[in-house]
Amino acid sequence: MNILLAEDDRNLGRVVKSELEEDGYAVDLVNDGVGAVLKSLEKSYDFFLFDMKMPKLDGIHALKIIKKFDRYLPAIAFSGNAGQDEIADVLEAGAIGYLTKPFEIEELKESIKKQILARGYF
Repeated sequence: MNILLAEDDRNLGRVVKSELEEDGYAVDLVNDGVGAVLKSLEKSYDFFLFDMKMPKLDGIHALKIIKKFDRYLPAIAFSGNAGQDEIADVLEAGAIGYLTKPFEIEELKESIKKQILARGYF
């Protein structure tokens, strides 16, 4: 299972990447929305995890662009200070879930597993 992770906080990005890789996922980490869009054009992903507020291109706009090429790609957003309107916007853009930072890595893993089962990957 290939996961694209877009997170501008390098420490958090490395921790999430490491934790997911320990569970057997292949994770590509980028640090902004432009990197996420470019990476999604280079490679096929099974999941997109992203911070809503990143430099160059925020997560919501990155998701909207990526969804034009892969409308069924499941995505989970996270942010430390998103308001209700932003959460509604990201869900309307196609995210299947939202986590508030700081979140427990197990909560993220459970969200991913639920989608894997729902989509019949295993």
